[in-house]
Amino acid sequence: MRIICTQENLNKGLGLVSHIANKNSNLPILNNVLLKADKEGLNLITTDLEIGIKVFVRSKIEDIGEYTVDAKLLNSFVSLLPRENIEMKLQEENLEVKTKNQETVISGMEAEDFPLIPEIEKENEVELPVAEFRKSLSQAIFAASLDNSRVEINAVNFNFTKNKLILAATDSYRLAEKKVDIQNDKEKDLIVPLKTLQELLRILGEQNDQKLKIYFNENQIMFVFDGVELISRVIDGKYPDYTQIIPDDFTTTIKCVASKLAPAIKSVALFCKQGINDIKLTFDSKAQEIVVATTASNTGTSVAKVPAEIKGGDNDIVFNHRYLLDGLSNIDGDDIIVKINNNASPGLVQSTGDDKYVYLIMPIRQ
Repeated sequence: MRIICTQENLNKGLGLVSHIANKNSNLPILNNVLLKADKEGLNLITTDLEIGIKVFVRSKIEDIGEYTVDAKLLNSFVSLLPRENIEMKLQEENLEVKTKNQETVISGMEAEDFPLIPEIEKENEVELPVAEFRKSLSQAIFAASLDNSRVEINAVNFNFTKNKLILAATDSYRLAEKKVDIQNDKEKDLIVPLKTLQELLRILGEQNDQKLKIYFNENQIMFVFDGVELISRVIDGKYPDYTQIIPDDFTTTIKCVASKLAPAIKSVALFCKQGINDIKLTFDSKAQEIVVATTASNTGTSVAKVPAEIKGGDNDIVFNHRYLLDGLSNIDGDDIIVKINNNASPGLVQSTGDDKYVYLIMPIRQ
């Protein structure tokens, strides 16, 4: 194996794949990146047995071959090299890395011991702009459970329907749902692990002009863009039927400006009970204002008033202020609508101009 490529290309590729190569004492080769050189160029591959990432790096291939070395070591080393051509070749069962003024030999392991990443047939293709998908996923993923023992909700549900992808995430205390228009005629529900999607958002970075392609089958899902392939298992199980907890009608509807409500919540929340994070929202239909309040024996009391348009009469509810602020920060536009029935039922938050995004919060019962 002998490869010549630029430092910039190799550094970018290693930065994308090396993140999931963790220190695995049971299977040390999972700490490595597979360098696979064929006639078309160099592929960098890493896996943790649940997620696999493959990145194509433009290279001049003098001799084909494959070898594995410590991913984080190679990534750190290449990032420190000058921006010039790098030559890599196998030398007595080690990887020799050579630049104009430096020569380094890195110990590694044979490629035949590297786990195979299962291939997905490129069928059930869905294509959409990277920027749109990244934003839509970000609007849902924050609501997913962080509890690894609850695998079905430590994830985001991908519901592919006729010309629509519905992303949903919940941790049982709040729910985020985002609908995305796509060209699609397949119907499929897939539960995609949170870890996979966090990695996907990381490698998508600030890419805006690319198209993202999604392929899936019964057990796996693959995301492809700009020479990068991320493949992951999906969770075997059934996602909770969250639609049944979304009320059909609401008693009180409140319209207000998010940029006025959010600072009021943040300032009042400084005085709420530690660990409970409770703030009370009182909707005064006569004064047409939201009263945001909290009290705690060790900090004090705080009350703030925010102008609003209130329909349906007076009402009140207690929310976890962090959950409410999460929702406000993910809603497009400054004008928002809050809908509630009473202080024991979930409240709904959404933008006045976007019915494709819904955020539901369970109240804190006093």
